[in-house]
Amino acid sequence: MNAYRFGFRPFLPALMNEVFERQSNATELTYKPAANVREDEKSYTIELALPGFTKEEIKINCEEQVLTVSAGHQPEEDVKGPAYTWNEFGYKSKYERSFELPETVDADNITAAFENGILIVSLPKKEVQPVKSKTIVIA
Repeated sequence: MNAYRFGFRPFLPALMNEVFERQSNATELTYKPAANVREDEKSYTIELALPGFTKEEIKINCEEQVLTVSAGHQPEEDVKGPAYTWNEFGYKSKYERSFELPETVDADNITAAFENGILIVSLPKKEVQPVKSKTIVIA
C-alpha cells in the first residue's frame, strides 16, 4: 500500500508507475484515482475522481490513521460480456488510494459525499493538546 503523507510528500504521482499497479490477477487492474487535497483552519478535504461508480460501489475505511478509499464494479461471473474490438477500461478494474493522516485529524467525525463522479471526504481537525513539560527532581 502506498500511503501519501500530508505535508510530507506531494499528492500528485511523480512517476507513471504510481498511476496504476498490476495485481497478481492479470485480468484485474488497480488504478489510483486522481486526488486533490485542501486544508483550512478547521479541516482537510480530499477530492477523488471516481467517474462511472455509484456510491454503493465505493468503500471508505480509516484504520490506524490511514484512510483508504476503494471502488470497484462487481459483475456477475457467469454473465459473459461483449467481445470488444478495442478495450481500454474494464468493469473488472478496481480503484484504490490510501492516505496516512496527521494526528490532528478527528477520525471519529470524518464525513463523505459523492456527486457527479467526485468523492469529497471531509476530515475535521481536532485540537492538539500542547505537550506538558515537567521538571523532575533528582532525589
